[in-house]
Amino acid sequence: MKCTSVGTASLRNDYGMATRGEVHTGPRPEDAAFLSQVRLGEAAAVEALIDRYHGKVYGLSMSILKNKRDAEEAVQDVFLTVVRKADRFRGNSALYSWIYRICVNECLMRLRKDRRTETVPIQEYLPVFTRDGMHASPVDNWSNEVERRMLDKELGQVFKRFSDELSEEYRVVFVLSDVEGLSNEETAKVLDLTIPAVKSRLHRSRLYLRERLSRYLRDGRLA
Repeated sequence: MKCTSVGTASLRNDYGMATRGEVHTGPRPEDAAFLSQVRLGEAAAVEALIDRYHGKVYGLSMSILKNKRDAEEAVQDVFLTVVRKADRFRGNSALYSWIYRICVNECLMRLRKDRRTETVPIQEYLPVFTRDGMHASPVDNWSNEVERRMLDKELGQVFKRFSDELSEEYRVVFVLSDVEGLSNEETAKVLDLTIPAVKSRLHRSRLYLRERLSRYLRDGRLA
C-alpha cells in the first residue's frame, strides 16, 4: 500500500502552541461501517482512511521519532496495521483513539530498537519545595513575556526543542494531551495508563517546560 508523504507537515505549528483539532469522545456509528469497507479491501475506503488520518498520524510520529524518514516509514506501517487489523476494532473507543494507539506503539517500538534519541533528565528542572511547602527558589513569572513572544518563530523552535528533549514517557503524554488535544481519559486509553498516571506525567512535563522556558527567557541561551 502506498502512502503519499505530507512532506514538511509539522506537528501543530512546530509546537509554537497547540492548536487543538476536533476531538470526539466516543465511538461513532459511521466508524464501524467505514472500517467494514476497509476490512473488505475496498480501495476507496482505504484511500479515504489515509486521507482522513495521514496528517495526524504523521505529526504524531514526527513528535515521537523526530526524524522524517523514520516517521514516514512508521506511517506506512501504521496504516498497513490498521487495514490488516480492521476486524479487531470493537468500537469501545473512538476510531482515531485506536489508530493513535497503533501509531504510538509502532513509534515506541522503533525508538526502543534505536537508542539514538537524547533526552534530558526531567528531575533537574522540577521545582524544589521547603518543608512548609513553599518554593525553595523564586518562580519566575514569564507568562506575559511568553504571550508576547509565543508567535515568534524563534521561541516556537525553542519550545519544540525543549519538548523533544523530554523522555518518551513524558513526551508522548504531553503531545497527546497538549498538542493533539486528547482528554486525560483518552490519553490514558491510547497509552494503556491510569488517569492519575497521565495527570502526573503531564503535570511534570509542564513544570519541566516552564522551568526550561524560564531559564531561556532569563539567560537568553539554551543551555
